[in-house]
Amino acid sequence: MKKYLFLLIFPLLVWSCGPSSKVSRADQPWSYEVESMGVGADGTYAIRIWSWWRNANMPVETAKKNAVHAVIFRGVPAGNGAAAQPALRTGALTPAETAFFDNFFLSEYQRYINSVASGSIQVLKTGRNEYKIGYVVSVSKDSLRKYLEDNNMIKKLSSGF
Repeated sequence: MKKYLFLLIFPLLVWSCGPSSKVSRADQPWSYEVESMGVGADGTYAIRIWSWWRNANMPVETAKKNAVHAVIFRGVPAGNGAAAQPALRTGALTPAETAFFDNFFLSEYQRYINSVASGSIQVLKTGRNEYKIGYVVSVSKDSLRKYLEDNNMIKKLSSGF
């Protein structure tokens, strides 16, 4: 009886432990986490961006894009003495707004990066071919807000009064 039970359960066990169809976070667009690094200079956010990448040599440009994307669409959580900051842009995007942001993230985003702290990179191996890479980035949120207001991507602060 035990032999038949083993022959019945063993194939199910092998099948369930087979190759995973899990998609790696490194393959997902905008795959990052945001961590506040405290209060930056007036009008800036000092944040650590944790991005997933296929190898340990992620370009710093990816961290810069992710940092600006986080300020615009996700916001910055509280931490290290800084209060939580909401996202600049909320809600669904229209096709015209999507096109605007696609063009924005080709090169315009670079104007709103104040600095990337030298020596701030941290690399953690999270899987077989996956790394979690952290950079400390300073984003000029006041300039970014003004640019997005001028292009009608977000409402002006004075529009609510």
